Amino acid sequence: MKKKNGLIAVSLIYSFFLVFLMIMLSSSVKNAETRQMLQSIKEDIKKTLNEEEEFIITSLPNKNPITLVDYKRGDEVNFVGDSWLVIENKSNSVVLILKRALNKEEITSSLGIDVNNNDYFNGACNDSSCKIRMCMNKYHSSFCFYQSASNYEYYTWDRSIGKKVVEQWFENNVNLQKACRLQYDQNTSKKVCSKENIIKMTFSDKVQMNEGYIRLATIEEANLGQSSWVLNNGGYLAPEAWSLSLQNKTNGQSYVYDIKRNVKSTTETFTIRPVIEVKKG
Repeated sequence: MKKKNGLIAVSLIYSFFLVFLMIMLSSSVKNAETRQMLQSIKEDIKKTLNEEEEFIITSLPNKNPITLVDYKRGDEVNFVGDSWLVIENKSNSVVLILKRALNKEEITSSLGIDVNNNDYFNGACNDSSCKIRMCMNKYHSSFCFYQSASNYEYYTWDRSIGKKVVEQWFENNVNLQKACRLQYDQNTSKKVCSKENIIKMTFSDKVQMNEGYIRLATIEEANLGQSSWVLNNGGYLAPEAWSLSLQNKTNGQSYVYDIKRNVKSTTETFTIRPVIEVKKG
């Protein structure tokens, strides 16, 4: 009887062991299938992204692909999934201004602030039009500002809110990065484009020389033949948009040009329309 009970016990142990092995084997097979499925999904996603990138225009031909002649001021071109207008046609590149203004989401995410922050917007940022100050109307450690006639920092492009907005928008814009691919350069301690489709520009804000891959229009660009800035509907190419050019500074206040006139940088709010220079070919 004891022998029979011992055999039963051993059989049960082996049975449990076999069931355990079957469960483990089944689990391993399922894990392998899951890994294979995930790898397949990853490959499909990668393929889709590559295909989508092929449809994103990240360079410009030597001539306008619509008119088949040289680019001219006011031409509309598609680049990195957005519509841009030609400011200047150079021998090896084209200077473009974004046809639309940056919207509420783009500006607030670039600054990392809430749209209700009136220190920046003064209530002028909404879904259809987001207007922003160029300098702060109170003390600020990072931006130009005016607090009083004895406590202020005059406008420069390098210390402006506009510079922070467009440069962060440039970094955040996935399609622009397909044409640039910013990388950190240890030699200069700056971020540089590893692709050469977007050219680093040198420009003046009427205070000092600056350089960068993105900026706002200068007042000289805005004044190069005003008729070229008029659209078919009679509106201006960049109505109520900031330029980067200082007009005057006095008693602690900086006056910066918008496209049509000079305005006080700490109280007025205008739209932001980035400018880039794109290599031809």
